Amino acid sequence: MPDETTDLAVGESMVTHDGDVLMAETTRTEETLFTTTYSDANTGELRLALQVDITTGSTALDPRYIDRSFWTLVAEGETRPMSALEDALRKIPDPSVEVKPEQREIHIYAEEE
Repeated sequence: MPDETTDLAVGESMVTHDGDVLMAETTRTEETLFTTTYSDANTGELRLALQVDITTGSTALDPRYIDRSFWTLVAEGETRPMSALEDALRKIPDPSVEVKPEQREIHIYAEEE
């Protein structure tokens, strides 16, 4: 997450990605919790929502707000159907999540030590 988002006051938002396909907006929802939403750049339709806790670095995907027909899952370096998301999250202890909006990919990988 870009450093400038940590300067946001609780309740404030900023656009963190403004691309041809998706727009991402990050909101500081609590002192240590940020929510990022990815919406279709043309229609505004919500494609993904996730939360990041800056004290732990943990990222949580909100399953209610994942457009499974839009995203491609890449888990442990392999492309998988989005139907495998929950299974991938269970198999990887303390997974890291990276969203690549222009590629329409959600990457899940084990945290490097």
